[in-house]
Amino acid sequence: MAAPFTSDLAAHLAPDVLARLDRYARMDTQSSRGRTRSPSTPGQLELARMLVAELAGAGCVDATLDDNGYVTATLPAGGYAPGGDGPGPAREDTIPVIGLIAHMDTSPDAPGAGVEPIVHADYDGEVIKLPRGGTRLDPASMPELAAKRGHDIVTASGDTLLGADDKAGVAEIMAAVAHLGAHPELPRPTLRIAFTPDEEIGEGATLFDIPRFGAICAYTLDGSELGELQDETFSALEAIATITGVDVHPGQATGRLVSALALAARIVAALPSDRLTPDTTSGREGFIHPYLLNGTAARAEIHAILRDFDERLLDGHRALFESTARSIVAAAPGATLNLDVHRQYRNMRQYLEPVPFVAQAAREAIRAEGLEVRNVPIRGGTDGSRLSEMGLPTPNIFTGGHEFHSVREWASVHDMAAAAATIVRLAEVWTRPETVAAAAAATAPGGDGTGTPADRVAREPAGA
Repeated sequence: MAAPFTSDLAAHLAPDVLARLDRYARMDTQSSRGRTRSPSTPGQLELARMLVAELAGAGCVDATLDDNGYVTATLPAGGYAPGGDGPGPAREDTIPVIGLIAHMDTSPDAPGAGVEPIVHADYDGEVIKLPRGGTRLDPASMPELAAKRGHDIVTASGDTLLGADDKAGVAEIMAAVAHLGAHPELPRPTLRIAFTPDEEIGEGATLFDIPRFGAICAYTLDGSELGELQDETFSALEAIATITGVDVHPGQATGRLVSALALAARIVAALPSDRLTPDTTSGREGFIHPYLLNGTAARAEIHAILRDFDERLLDGHRALFESTARSIVAAAPGATLNLDVHRQYRNMRQYLEPVPFVAQAAREAIRAEGLEVRNVPIRGGTDGSRLSEMGLPTPNIFTGGHEFHSVREWASVHDMAAAAATIVRLAEVWTRPETVAAAAAATAPGGDGTGTPADRVAREPAGA
């Protein structure tokens, strides 16, 4: 038996959301690590150009693709009665500009070319066997899937990712914007839309022009389970350990060879394997994750990500990684070590707490769609992590996608439609006098929501 949609609005939006995901997913937009330009791959520009045309067709003005691969557009405010008095929306000239953001690239962690979406209509609750690669989606090990009996489930064919991360978010924003554009009577603030490149390699916010974007806050559509609202993320470091050894012909190596590759392997093996790893931690526990080891006897590199919600604990993870590497290399005469540890993003919570009205508006929108709000921290990051730090408060909203970065990736059409409907609800929430008043009070000088995004950018520029 087919499951009902969360609302009539979601049911109305579902076909458009699905059609858009199918169209966008077929485009190869994988980003590439070690980028030398923005975006890192040409496929992202192909999708970007398509989105510019679709945004213009949906009633947006100034839909543009900039030189760095960022798509931006504006949907003008609507749904206002003359004077703006009474129980309806606040006066149009008092309502701030609000942003909606998703990223166009997909992860380089699994094959992403030749994606062929498959719709499994009215899911029966059994194992989904995909046609390629022997890939199976087993509800016994995927509780989120087990809960979607009766939903329409979208997968790829088993040998590629689907790209719901984050093309589900792109599709949901586009469907909501198209719906609002076709219904000028629906209350909404001026909406600024942005689609970013290279989020999956940590660069989505790097060249984002916050003052030009002009929004008081924004929302990324880059979450997962129905009803999720995320206003807290990991803080993140990346560590690169480069070991230089003493390379000697193996036939003459006795007492002389110092293998950099062997030292790198010893460092990885010496790190905790029963704790502080992604597979042994959950909830608010952090980890150290060596995700790449390569090299030769002469030179080897370890790339690791370090994560925690608590900055003090994250500093401890860094100290452990560094001391482990230094002690092992120091014990090998002739070997040298270079450590590069750099910040990737900070926990967005510290930037969102001074402006509680931002997340509160999203909560009200989720509830207006008839959903229970699931306020859970992200064991990862989004564009919103860095954008919040850079001065644009940006919590994260669910998309209905699951098993990201893998050939098992899937999405519920029902939940995607609910996300698109939530955006429409969010637009209405931002025309309510109480929401507008809370935002105005918090961002006024001394408010103390730390001022407007422009104030925050001027005071603490990106990269500071």
